[in-house]
Amino acid sequence: MRAPIVVGIDGSAHAWRALDWAAEHAARHRLPLLLVHGSRALLPDGSIPEDALRRLTAEREDLLAEAREYVLKIHPGLDVTTRLVPADARHALEEEGGRASLVAVGSRGLGGFAGLLLGSVGAYTAAHARCPVLVVSHTAQYPTDAPARIVVGIEGRHDENAVLEWAFTEAATRGAGIVALHAVGAEFGAPRRRMAEDAELSEALAGFGERFPEVPVVRDISDRPPAQALVDASEDAALVVVGAHHGRGPGGMALGRVDHAVLHHAHCPVVVVPRRDPEG
Repeated sequence: MRAPIVVGIDGSAHAWRALDWAAEHAARHRLPLLLVHGSRALLPDGSIPEDALRRLTAEREDLLAEAREYVLKIHPGLDVTTRLVPADARHALEEEGGRASLVAVGSRGLGGFAGLLLGSVGAYTAAHARCPVLVVSHTAQYPTDAPARIVVGIEGRHDENAVLEWAFTEAATRGAGIVALHAVGAEFGAPRRRMAEDAELSEALAGFGERFPEVPVVRDISDRPPAQALVDASEDAALVVVGAHHGRGPGGMALGRVDHAVLHHAHCPVVVVPRRDPEG
């Protein structure tokens, strides 16, 4: 059986829109969907009376059942299962993400502070999952209404293959084009500087045009700061795809300042793809 798409379900508007995107992705890629709700309140540790725990468990099971029913009304043939996990939602999604092809989360869940653009579960999952993570806000368009354009951030200093592989594969299945955005954050100065940046972008993209001839590619070399360039480009995109690095953060990937800024401010859903530096 192919690795499922895992969706964090908590009843928030952000989670429901993440479910829309995850279900549409699962249908296109013919993948099973696993709906997960995790909560420490479900632990049978005596912190709440047994009858209250039973009621709480039944309430959360109903939430998952409602989400499953919603998906099946839109995608009747989809393989959809649910899982209630008596653990912190962040760790439940991290654990399930180890066996997933994609984890989808809302950018902010129930109980988050109104001023936060990215909640703790979304931030933790993006930084710790070992598979690509899709982060969706409740203001995102419905996936089938999104522009036929995927923006992928190209650093030029690291192995971009995993990031580009995900972006091109997704573009091919969506019938979308790719904007390969390489932002340097400084004026180019001498023409040879632009030539050098263009060569880096060409090296990163080498082979993908031949493998995905149906995917049109726009090359964008920008002198704006990377975060600003990606956020601006997200205004007319279905997705922004960025990479994160294994082994730099405690227990997971390291999300740099650009990743954080894009996750907080992008106008469309963001996919964070694990990327390994050359030194391993």
